[in-house]
Amino acid sequence: MTTRRKLLLAFILSAFSSLTLASATGCAGALMMPYYLIYGTDSPAVYQDEVSEIPKGSKMVVICRSNLNLFGSANPNADLSTGITYVVSNNIKGKKKKKLEWIPFSKVEELFEEEEFNSLSFEKMGAKLGADYVIGVEIDSFETHHSTQFYQGSSKVLVRLVDVNKQETIVRESMPEYVYPPTPVPISDYDETEFQKIFIVKLSKKISTLFCPYDPHEQYAVDSDFPNR
Repeated sequence: MTTRRKLLLAFILSAFSSLTLASATGCAGALMMPYYLIYGTDSPAVYQDEVSEIPKGSKMVVICRSNLNLFGSANPNADLSTGITYVVSNNIKGKKKKKLEWIPFSKVEELFEEEEFNSLSFEKMGAKLGADYVIGVEIDSFETHHSTQFYQGSSKVLVRLVDVNKQETIVRESMPEYVYPPTPVPISDYDETEFQKIFIVKLSKKISTLFCPYDPHEQYAVDSDFPNR
């Protein structure tokens, strides 16, 4: 695993801890208490039935890609793939029973050249990787700037769950544009790389709601990750 990927995983771990703590405090917590008492802390995955049909021991891989001409650290493919893999593999319902095997995105990068990566179908890529299922994410838009003076992340993605062996798409979801945070933050307060990582963590969690349980309470504390400096 590259140093960059290790740093991202460490960032995700710390970010998830702080996000969970922040979302459990303040007025939002009081407003949502009746919800917790009735429904508990988690909402089910959007496609929980489809996920429940994945056999134990299946090999999974998350492949994110875009044709947005974003280069270097600005390209979200690797970090978003790593983020989604982390969230889903740790939160998928019944993960202890299923014991799914997750192929890291580093293997995808090793195996495919850029032209091949953008042209091959997720089914063919999954077969070449030896995966049974692919969570394929087509990034239609990805932006971290609200203006020259403010950061605000926005992205629109098409997500598919592909059965590689059957060569068929089980899930196809064109998600609405995701914007975070709701209130833009001054660029003077954050390094651009730091802001992009925070946005990717949140986008990873949003996409992962399709496949694993999630805490609906977090939407009531979405500004808490960016305290005034």
